[in-house]
Amino acid sequence: IKLNNQIHFAEVLYYTQLPVNAAGQNADDSDDDNEWHFENVAVVQMYSMPHKELLKLSSQTLISCTLLDDILAIDVKNIVSVIAMIPRELTLPSGVTESRFFMMERPGLEIS
Repeated sequence: IKLNNQIHFAEVLYYTQLPVNAAGQNADDSDDDNEWHFENVAVVQMYSMPHKELLKLSSQTLISCTLLDDILAIDVKNIVSVIAMIPRELTLPSGVTESRFFMMERPGLEIS
């Protein structure tokens, strides 16, 4: 997803529409006080930024993140691409073993 002009990874939990009051968007038009419209949103759970050391050691090919507790409602137009985040337990170069998620672009493409 794209947030603040930066790419982040997130898992979509569900899609929904939220009612939004149009009043206040057009301050000079007082007839719109009761005008509502729906915004399409995705409720997402965020992943951490990629592990910098693994990214460097893998020549920018291994993108590894952890799943965060942060949940956001975002405009669906901020979804840039669909990827898979594959869970895997990994021993980091520091010797610490962690459960991490690895990004895979275009899942299923190799079998189609």
